[in-house]
Amino acid sequence: MIEISGLRVEDTAGRAVLENLSLRVAEGERVAVVGESGAGKTTLAMALVGAVRRGLRVAGGTVTVDGHDVLTASGTEVRRVRRRVLAYLPQDPPSALSPTLRVRAQIRELAADRSDAAVSRGLVEVGLPGDRAFLRRYPHQLSGGQQQRLALARLLAGDPRGLVLDEPTTGLDGLVRKQVLDQLDRLSAGRGLAVVFVTHDLAAAARMTDRLIVLRGGVVVEEGPTARVLARPAAAYTRDLLAAVPDLPAEMRRRAATPVRGAEVLTVSGLTVPRGGRIVLDDVSLRLRAGEALALLGTSGCGKTTLARAVVGTLRPSSGRVTLSGEVLEPTLGRRPVHQRRRMQLIPQDSGGSLNPRRPVGAAIGRVVRLAGGMTAEAVAAETRRLMGLVGLPGELASRLPRELSGGQRQRVAIARALAAGADVLVCDEITSNLDAQVAASVLALLDSLRRTLGLAVLIVTHDLGVIARNADRVAVLSGGRIVEEGTVEQVFGNPRHEASRMLLDAARPVTAAADVP
Repeated sequence: MIEISGLRVEDTAGRAVLENLSLRVAEGERVAVVGESGAGKTTLAMALVGAVRRGLRVAGGTVTVDGHDVLTASGTEVRRVRRRVLAYLPQDPPSALSPTLRVRAQIRELAADRSDAAVSRGLVEVGLPGDRAFLRRYPHQLSGGQQQRLALARLLAGDPRGLVLDEPTTGLDGLVRKQVLDQLDRLSAGRGLAVVFVTHDLAAAARMTDRLIVLRGGVVVEEGPTARVLARPAAAYTRDLLAAVPDLPAEMRRRAATPVRGAEVLTVSGLTVPRGGRIVLDDVSLRLRAGEALALLGTSGCGKTTLARAVVGTLRPSSGRVTLSGEVLEPTLGRRPVHQRRRMQLIPQDSGGSLNPRRPVGAAIGRVVRLAGGMTAEAVAAETRRLMGLVGLPGELASRLPRELSGGQRQRVAIARALAAGADVLVCDEITSNLDAQVAASVLALLDSLRRTLGLAVLIVTHDLGVIARNADRVAVLSGGRIVEEGTVEQVFGNPRHEASRMLLDAARPVTAAADVP
């Protein structure tokens, strides 16, 4: 069904993004493409549907789908291939949906059968409600997992024979991720779809695919049956990828008891946040000490990000209070004095979105340094270089724009900027969810090192149990806007008392288990 031969894609400087890549995918076969950020995975995925990103060009080779060379075909022919032969699901579900169209219209736009009954069946097939109320919703009224499945239902409505899935599990919590993978597995097997699964989630690749291709720097470094590659990788690079994946049982075995004796820095008391006629946070209380890492764990929609925003002051609670080293904070950020704002900094999930795309990253850090006052331009530049070195960034990157840095480098810039403010409390909101395993591991190691050497208090918002096992001292489990369980990581993960905790732990499976490797 798919045949790529000698494909070379270059950037504007003539550097190869994909180098002499060849690949065949048969009808009904499921192939995973894995590798770190910048390996060329998304470039390959988009080339399969006849699209090459701006700033790149095809310098050689062919991409044939169902007998059509999609790199030279007309626009009309390529659109027909995308709709009826090989559909593409991008990493960001909202980008595949029209924000002004209701669910019914989203499905009907591509559907071979446009009847309401067929639309409802398509939604139920991907695990969504097919009732009239759901059909009338807009994408923004759905959770991330629901948006992902709606985008999938929209593509499947065109009855394609294959799917290209670009990081379909990124940003999903363990339970929703399991639901999405279950649906994809059942649908691809039931319909006999060819699947090209682009991912840095090795456990998902193990669960979903027959064959694994490992990309590094645009070159295939290993290829073979998924179970064999994961159990007995031949390439050192593949072994490095596997070693970087947080394996919950292994991380728990490696944990060392390191009691935190610092003073209490952050106190949250009785925080309640209503929204849209319902209570999103209900009487939540927390304590965080200097040098301690506390993880907030829960499914999508449980209130984790709402709590983080209420703590840093970008969302006003209806009741409750936040205290920083004994000082009661104003509920909104704009009313807090500068010294309080500087001490508590948010590291967002999308670090690129928090940086000015037109200003060099060094200027973003230097601006915060300069606001402290009393420093010459030379001193500001020197402090900027020191902070970049502290987070593992070479000084020459200071002149680069955010788009010229990798995702992991941008996260390090965000951390350096927070340190420039003099923060002693960091609120980290899903900071590794968009990063591949190796880059995520390096960012987490940096954060842990800074916490221990500088005595930072860290509030980690995450759905990744491996991250918690690797980086947190304590964990608070949120469900339905309330903290239903709290304790050390060993206590909660070793003997979960609440059903919500048990469900989250059951949804986490190591790579080798997911692959069912003998």
